Amino acid sequence: MLIAIILHMDDMQGISSKRWFMGKGARIDSVSEETRASIAGCAISIVRVTFNASENRAPDFYALIEDECRIGNMLEEAFSAPEKSYAASSGKIVFKCGHDFTAKTQHGDLQKSLSAIRPLDAEQSNSAFASERLFFKLYRRLQAGAHPEVETLEHLEKEGLDAIPHFYGSCKYIDDSGNEYALGILEERLTCMQDAWAFFTQGKQDQKSLTQAAFGLGEATAEMHCALKGLTGTQPQAPDIPFDKLERLLHNAIGAGTPAGNETSALLASVAEKLPRLREIAAKSFDGTTETLFAPQRIHGDYHLGQVLVSAQSSTEKNAQVFKILDFEGEPSRSLEYRRAMRSPAVDIAGMLRSFQYAGATAAYDSATCERAFLEGYAQAAHIDAAALETACAPYVLAKAIYEACYELEFRPGWFHIPASALLNFLYLQPL
Repeated sequence: MLIAIILHMDDMQGISSKRWFMGKGARIDSVSEETRASIAGCAISIVRVTFNASENRAPDFYALIEDECRIGNMLEEAFSAPEKSYAASSGKIVFKCGHDFTAKTQHGDLQKSLSAIRPLDAEQSNSAFASERLFFKLYRRLQAGAHPEVETLEHLEKEGLDAIPHFYGSCKYIDDSGNEYALGILEERLTCMQDAWAFFTQGKQDQKSLTQAAFGLGEATAEMHCALKGLTGTQPQAPDIPFDKLERLLHNAIGAGTPAGNETSALLASVAEKLPRLREIAAKSFDGTTETLFAPQRIHGDYHLGQVLVSAQSSTEKNAQVFKILDFEGEPSRSLEYRRAMRSPAVDIAGMLRSFQYAGATAAYDSATCERAFLEGYAQAAHIDAAALETACAPYVLAKAIYEACYELEFRPGWFHIPASALLNFLYLQPL
């Protein structure tokens, strides 16, 4: 019964304290069980979180595992055939193996690794489980509809893209009305790799190594975008740039009375002064007539150094780093429709360029060389002109920096100087 789960989590506040809970600060009226299934002794539940009427928001749905240490038993049973379906108290839960996974498990290569899957300590917007060779991601907040990560990984696995972990399968809940909710994915666990953010910030690499790695990451990014071209999605959407929010945050920060002469105070005033011009540039850039380099297509959607793994050592064949790109969910707080939208690849490129600048600011080096190398690597792999690529990406870099400035003012004011400097520099480089 649900009450056992609630007691296990102490109370309703136990749900709201979880990192994966997307209703932080909202008043919860009730938590109720939508469905429940037991598979190989592992109980999985889907709960509805209903908010107070004053919140004016629809209920959220979350997946819960009662005894997470038993999840390996469930996965071993569920992924033992190409597709298996299990009746729940309402609806059903369906597990589907990915390309070639069933043959591998039948030969025993991965069977033991399935049963050995256990929870990982790190808790983020989803929950991670792993064994030596396999990784299972459980989606915590559930939304009805096609899931961007599931369909993207299925597509890229069929395309044979090397720059992703092997995709081994997925599971979903289908309610009595036929609505589908993705529950999780099973994929290869990558070892002997580190995340690219650590690679570019820990100071263990010289500038030449960083530049070479940035070039290689540009190539891998272009290959990813090329492989994604055949995947359909929802209608393209115009960039949603939070100029109004930034204007409000700047006004509030300036009004808070930062001491005169303070560097942050000067940056706040400068960005506030230049914001109308930045808004004008963005409006012109995204008027629907200026971009000619890229057609809308499916993209990663939340691309930065933290979404990439890099090999601990260079490949002997190419004398270059090996990259694996992760987390094709898009921004978890967005709707599935938004996350599945066809957009310009420049969105991803801009996200990575901004991530390089954050890495440079964190590790105290000039990131410009890495940014150029990334663009050159992408341009070479995509057979386009590097200068044209930089021009096409510039408006998206601006949009990303506006979003970052809002985030930093709201949550990390000590980091505001990073996007603020980018915004002022962007304006400086614009023709009169």
